[in-house]
Amino acid sequence: MKPLSYLAAFAIAIWALSKGWASLRETFQTPDPAGVGMTLLYGALFVGAFLYLGYWSYAADRAAGRVRRRIGLYERFLRS
Repeated sequence: MKPLSYLAAFAIAIWALSKGWASLRETFQTPDPAGVGMTLLYGALFVGAFLYLGYWSYAADRAAGRVRRRIGLYERFLRS
């Protein structure tokens, strides 16, 4: 299940980056509040997917003993 969710998060991150970039370019050409909102929404979706990918990569490296510097945000979730 984890590899499938990892791949889905990667696909969502790539999709959100593509759509967000297109939305940003369109918003620069014709600025309006809806365009700004959509750009921010795609940006938030990208950041969320990116953090999710980082979490699972960090968890795998931590389980294998390859973590040299701990990341507090991910450690908080791993302790729960």
